[in-house]
Amino acid sequence: MSLYDRDYMREGPPRSVAGVMRGFTAFHAILGINVAVFVMQFLFETGGVRHPRTGDYIPLGGVSVDELTRGNVWTLLTYMFVHGNLMHFALNMMMLWFAGRGVQHLFGSRHFTLIYLLSGIAGALTEMAVNGFVLGDVSTPLVGASASVFGLLMALAVVLPDEKITAFIYFIIPVHLRLWTLAKGLFIIQLVFGLTGVLFHILPEGMKIAYFAHLGGASLGWFYARSLGYGGRPLTYASQWQPPRYQQQRRPAMARTRVRPLTEREIDTSPLAAPGSLDSADAWMEQVVNPLLDKMNLHGKDSLTAEELLTLERASREVERRQRQSKGG
Repeated sequence: MSLYDRDYMREGPPRSVAGVMRGFTAFHAILGINVAVFVMQFLFETGGVRHPRTGDYIPLGGVSVDELTRGNVWTLLTYMFVHGNLMHFALNMMMLWFAGRGVQHLFGSRHFTLIYLLSGIAGALTEMAVNGFVLGDVSTPLVGASASVFGLLMALAVVLPDEKITAFIYFIIPVHLRLWTLAKGLFIIQLVFGLTGVLFHILPEGMKIAYFAHLGGASLGWFYARSLGYGGRPLTYASQWQPPRYQQQRRPAMARTRVRPLTEREIDTSPLAAPGSLDSADAWMEQVVNPLLDKMNLHGKDSLTAEELLTLERASREVERRQRQSKGG
C-alpha cells in the first residue's frame, strides 16, 4: 500500500476554521517560510544585495565560517530557508513535499521540526568543516534546505524501507524502487561526487554543490530515526557502548519504555485482539480504538503517536476484512 493511500494520510475537507487550524502542522509552517523567504528575496529583492562587480543578486542569510566568527550564529538556522535560484528552490521544495509530509504524519510536528533543523545544522557544520580545513574556503556562504530535506528523506526511509515509489530519471524515465534503495543510492552518489571534488578537484566551478552538507544532513536524519527505535535496536549509549552485562540488566526497563514499531507484514497478519469470539474484538474496538478516534478528532493527527496510528490502521483493516466476509457470506 502506498504511503499516501493509508487512512491516516488522507486529507478530508475541513469543516470549520478550527478544523483548518487543527490541520496546520510544522510541515506547513516550514514549507510556508521557505516560500515566503524566496518570494521576498527574489521577487521583491528584499533581504539581499547586488554583487559590486558582476551585478548578480546575492540573497542574505547564508552561513559560512566567516559569518560565524563575526558572531552571526543565527545564520546556522537562516541558511536552510534561503536559496540561490529558482531551480535550487524548486528541487528542494519538491523533496520537502515528498519526504516532509511522510515524516510529519509518522513522527508528528515536534520530531519533524527537530529533524529538519538538526539535519540542517549538521549539514552546515559538515560542509564548513570540509571547505574550511580541507579546501581552505571559509568565506563562501552555504544556502539551501538540501541538508534538511536529505535528513527528512533518510528518516522516512528508515521507518518505511520497503515502501514502493516511482522515481523519474531526468524527470522523464520512470524507475520503480524501494524507498530505502532511493535514499541509500542518493547518499552514495553524494559521497562519490563529494570525495571526487575534494581529492581530485575535477568538478567544474559551476557545479558548486554542497555534497557534504547533504551527507551530514542525511546522517543526522538516519541517526534520529534509529534513536527512536526504528530500523533495529535504538542507537543509545546503553545499547551500543556499555558492557553486555549492564545491557542485559537494563533490557527489561528499556523494553517497557520503547516499543519496536510494527512492520507492514505484522500489521496485516497480527490479530486485532486476543483469540476468541468476535465479542472480544468488538470490546477492543470500543475500549481502545474509539478513544483514539476521539483523540484525533479533538486534537488532530499530530496528537497520536506512531504506535497509535498503527493501531488505527490495524483497526481499519479489520473493518475491511469484516466487510469482505459479510459480502462473501
